[in-house]
Amino acid sequence: MQNQPQLPGHVSVDQFNQMLIAPESFAAQPESLTEQIFIERSLTENRFWLRIMKEHALFLGEGFNRKDTHLIQQTDRFHYYFEQQEKKAYQVPNNVTLVRKLNEESIELVSGFRNFKRNLLILIINCKISGFNFPLLVDHIAREAEYFMRTLKKFNQGILDPIQDAIISENIFWLRIMMEHSRFIASLLDQSERNLVKAALKFGDDFEILLNQARDVESMLYRKQPTYPIIGKMNKDSESAAQEIRDFKQAGLDLIKSCQIRNVINPLLADHVLREANHFLYMIHILEERLNTKKMNEQHL
Repeated sequence: MQNQPQLPGHVSVDQFNQMLIAPESFAAQPESLTEQIFIERSLTENRFWLRIMKEHALFLGEGFNRKDTHLIQQTDRFHYYFEQQEKKAYQVPNNVTLVRKLNEESIELVSGFRNFKRNLLILIINCKISGFNFPLLVDHIAREAEYFMRTLKKFNQGILDPIQDAIISENIFWLRIMMEHSRFIASLLDQSERNLVKAALKFGDDFEILLNQARDVESMLYRKQPTYPIIGKMNKDSESAAQEIRDFKQAGLDLIKSCQIRNVINPLLADHVLREANHFLYMIHILEERLNTKKMNEQHL
């Protein structure tokens, strides 16, 4: 009787004995970065996000009341600083020490820009300044700055979050970004573009559903004992949605460039949000590779 296989859905003796122990006790530990991955990922993130930060400075400056010259001048300074740091990111040799120094410099620069965005948001919400920078947009780009800093800090610590936690946190971050992009696009299209506005709002609703599902999974599994099947599905669902919004953004960019639709979208902004969708897909694929490697390693234990 003792040698009979365990029936699916039945608790083993070992599992039963662990039922009163916190599942966080069995959570996976952070994974170490190899030098090669440290260099590759650091340079990729720097080259991508430093350009994004540079463009954030430009977009903010364009949204200020023209009387707020001091704010415009500050965003111009940030634009210059990020442009110089971006150039450095393409020139730095593949050397661990130099790349770590690049990360430290980027963290310091982004930290100042993050503070500027957060303080700007408080002024906007309290009606201390006027202009066309939506509060949610300022919050949106502040969150991106915070994400960039967190990423570089972990790299410099030589760690990656455990794959389950990484998939959960990355999806929650990026799904919200994509949801907000969709709704920003809908608000910047001329409302006579009814089909495009409707499509953009539909994307926003679809990403909100995925975001809420991801938050449910976070509540259930974040920093807990690994359980991969639904985690893998989350990544696949996000990949499908990200591909669809990427294609929509690409089509929109082409229409804007050829003056075929009515809108107030800066072509650079359209390209900006397209690049972010592509970076989301890049992150999904990185996570998928890590998850598959983790599964294979566990099967061989």
